[in-house]
Amino acid sequence: SEWSVKIISGQSIKENDKLKVGETLETDANSRASLQVANIGQVEIEPNSRLQLVKTESTEHRLSLEQGKMSALILAPPRLFVVDTPSAAAVDLGCAYTLEVDKEGNAKLHVTSGYVALERDGRESIVPAGGMAITKKGKGIGTPYYEDVSAQFQKALYQFDFENGAEKSIKTILEESREKDTLTLWHLISRTKGVERKQVFEKLNKFVKLPEGITKEGVLNLDKKMLEEWRKEIGIVWF
Repeated sequence: SEWSVKIISGQSIKENDKLKVGETLETDANSRASLQVANIGQVEIEPNSRLQLVKTESTEHRLSLEQGKMSALILAPPRLFVVDTPSAAAVDLGCAYTLEVDKEGNAKLHVTSGYVALERDGRESIVPAGGMAITKKGKGIGTPYYEDVSAQFQKALYQFDFENGAEKSIKTILEESREKDTLTLWHLISRTKGVERKQVFEKLNKFVKLPEGITKEGVLNLDKKMLEEWRKEIGIVWF
């Protein structure tokens, strides 16, 4: 029930320290740390970061990143490694990613390989390699997007997620969407209503046709199974 820690401070390296469940690891402006996550991977901690080891069991390994920045490289079955932040939980689906938490408790997730799910209060954002998502403390989880989207797309999505700007934002997002932005569009189906949801559906369906046995009506009514089937089909263009 402990992980080995390597602390790098200036030129000196302190190896073989242990981090036990319930303990907090803090790095200052001049130090960084490397954590061995049981037998499933590695976490690198940047300067000015604070995190706690919450749990380490065969069914779940859990950290809490209170502030700062970490990078994780995990080779394990999905959902075995979880990092809590003040605004969402990052659930590893087998991958590599960086996670950053600012002083206000807002988080930024950036995935470099595989997938990560951001989860909070029943809402989920699935972020693939090359994708990112932000969370705001008290305002929840943002919709995932690719890091190379246009500035207008990014701004409109931010307004949609955190500034209640649905109608105008959706128009810009749809105009600026490329095929791989079906990542954002698929998530927006369940985050929009009425006319906007229909518009998102039409754009998404232009890029990736509905698979056999999935209906427009079912998708617009947020049938979980149908949405998931469509996501599998759409996911092919995400990489």
